[in-house]
Order: sequence, then structure tokens, then C-alpha cells
Amino acid sequence: MERARLGSWAEVGSRVATARERGGFTQRELGDRLGLHRSAITRIELGQRHLDALELAQLADALGRSVEWFLTEPPAVIASHRDDLSADRNVQRLEDELERTCRDVELLNDVNVLSVPSAALHPGVTSRDEAEARALEARSLLGRGDGPLLDLQAAVEPLGLLAFSLDLGPSVIDGGYVRLGDIGVALVNGTADPGRRRFNLAHELGHHLLADEYTADFGLGTTRADREALINVFAIHFLMPRSSFHTRWTELSGQWPDPRHRLVVLAAEFRVSWSATISHALTLELISRSDFELLKVRRPTSGDYLEVGARFDEELQPVALAPAYSQAAVRAYRRGVITADRTIELLRRTVAAEDLPRPHEMPIEALASEFEDII
Repeated sequence: MERARLGSWAEVGSRVATARERGGFTQRELGDRLGLHRSAITRIELGQRHLDALELAQLADALGRSVEWFLTEPPAVIASHRDDLSADRNVQRLEDELERTCRDVELLNDVNVLSVPSAALHPGVTSRDEAEARALEARSLLGRGDGPLLDLQAAVEPLGLLAFSLDLGPSVIDGGYVRLGDIGVALVNGTADPGRRRFNLAHELGHHLLADEYTADFGLGTTRADREALINVFAIHFLMPRSSFHTRWTELSGQWPDPRHRLVVLAAEFRVSWSATISHALTLELISRSDFELLKVRRPTSGDYLEVGARFDEELQPVALAPAYSQAAVRAYRRGVITADRTIELLRRTVAAEDLPRPHEMPIEALASEFEDII
């Protein structure tokens, strides 16, 4: 799973430039921090000035990175964009956090404390019908039927996907995905509303299972927009299968003749955003286009959920770490593989030192052999 090391000083210099720009420093400001002239930073970034181990360590400290970050290739991030957030600055925060998360996952995998199942579907889809069918196949692999799929973060792990939710801010894109061998790592922006967070995770699961970036014949066409549209179809049917959505719609019609009341119940039960719920109802021809346009501007309030006796339980509230990842971090600490400080870093400071369990103590029998030669 370990990524390739960079092979030239030009590549290292490019990483330096990336870290400096993402840290918000000019070349002059970074040079002042290191006691170097701006021209020296320019030469470093162009690969014309080599760094010794001490200089690289000082540079890493100044930019808040590990030395290893400058020496290895970054993971290939598949970023999921909202239409109104496509500027590079909105991608960089996600890529930084996702790269850090991937390195932490790799560490736990390399010390043999992380266990994640692998699962795959036939890669690629060529139509909306195929995307829907793949979503039902994924549910079949989980053995969870076609009802609401709750605790989505835990549910996707048997499919080989580690899911994380971090508060990245409102100006950052929805999420991203990286493949590390057989393991997938998904990061969703926890700033989004609860239903949107679940949809974003289901979308990243689509990238993971359908391997759209690695399949030449994927999708309706060759553009990213075409692929993203099909992944969205996968996501909505994974969260809200057609059959169970239809069934609940019919069951609720007697109690709630008003379609809006029924849709409020469905949004709560399936834990999906209002926009996704009414869009799905339109696609399934349960409401008309004119109904859809009216419902778009009549978003439910907390009172609406109370009226229908429904509760919208939130998932993926940041910071939310993949369960298998969190267990692996504590396991590594208990075995003495990593320090308490490193464990707290891996767990994104969701625990303090006093919260950690005691490390395993080596039994006396294991120490006996150490004294035999002395005696």
C-alpha cells in the first residue's frame, strides 16, 4: 500500500511549492522563516537547490508537514464537486485532509493492526438502469434488504470503504475518495446538512465500487459530468431503493393524503436531504414537475417533522472517524507500536491521553528468557 517515493529534486521542489501555497506563504515569507533569501526558495521549488536532511526537517516544520510528505507521491484524489464550488481553493483543503487521512490509514495498515474487507462490483456502468442495478447489488452484498440503511458510516466498511467526516467549511467541495490497494478512503465535508452528508458518502461509495476512474468504457460519455451523474444515480438508489420507496409511499397515503407530509416522513426515515427526496419522487413519477417546483421552496422545518411524528437522526457529525480505523489506532497503541501522542493525532484529538486504555504489559513468562543468559 505504500506510495512510491519521488525520484527527483524537481518533484520534491514541486511538493515544497504546493505546501507553501496551501499554507498561504509567499516565497519571501517562507525564506524569512528559514533564514534563506527568496531566491533560494525559488531554486528549491525548481529543483535547482538540493536540501540536506536538517534543512528538509526545518522546512517541514515551518510548513506544518512531515518530512515524508515531501518525499512521496500524493494519492490520486477523486473529488466530488458541487456545481457552484469549482475553484482550486475549494479543492486544496479537501486534498490536504484526505492525503493526511490516507497516510494515517497506511501507517495502521503497515503495522498490521487494520483489517478491512474487500468487495467489488463489476466496474463501470453505461446507463441509469445499470447504475440502479449496481446499487441493489451493493445492498445485496450487505444483506440489509431494501429498507432504510442506517449508520451508513459503519455500513460501508464491509464493502471495503473507510469513511471519515471532517468540518472542512462551507466553501469546500462535498467530498473525495482515494483508493489504497483494496481499501477505499472517503472523506465527506461534515459542514453539509445531515442528509447531504449521507448522500455524499453514498456517492463516494459509488466511486469505490464502480471504479469509474479506472474503467475505460464507463458511463454515458467521456466527461466527468457524465460519470458523476451516473454515480449520483447509484447513490440515490443505494440510499432509497425504488421498491421500498414506492411501498412506503403507498403505506403512508392513507394516513397522510398530502404528498408533502408523506415526503417529510420519507426524508426522515431514509435520512436523506429534502432536495434528494423530492427529486427521487419526481424521477419515480410519484409527483409532477409542478409539485416538485412548489416543494422545492417549502423545505420542512423541525415543526413539520414533529407534526408527522418523525425524527431526523443525524449521522456523520464531524469529527466522525471510520470505526475500523479508530479500533486499529487504539490497538496499535495497546501493542506499544505507537505512542499516546501519535494515537491522539490519529484520532484527530477526539480523545485525551487519560481516555486511552492502558498499553498491554508484557507477561513475566515472556521476560524469563531475557534473564536466562544472565543467570
